[in-house]
Amino acid sequence: MNAPTNCPPTKIVVRHGGTAEPSIQLGGAAGGVQTSHERDNTNQMLASTEQNLKKIAALKLTSSQEDMVNHIRQFMDQSKSAAAAGDPDRARTLAWKAQLLSEDLLKPQQ
Repeated sequence: MNAPTNCPPTKIVVRHGGTAEPSIQLGGAAGGVQTSHERDNTNQMLASTEQNLKKIAALKLTSSQEDMVNHIRQFMDQSKSAAAAGDPDRARTLAWKAQLLSEDLLKPQQ
């Protein structure tokens, strides 16, 4: 017996991707090494934030402002941890958030 000629071709199921594709790494610095410029930039933001916190310490703060100071310190600690773990982007982002919050606290209230 011959199979009818109008049958669809047999299906081939490829599970979990099936083929091995080369992995690629997207990123900035070669091999994920943090450049001294990135590190300096992050450290500069942290130093600026620390100076702002010293100025803020002289102010009378509401409880919500005190909570904000705690968040700033958490961001600073997390930034230092991220830098130590070799994650310069996260370190820079957290330092930037801490700096923005500290600058916001120093703005005169309207």
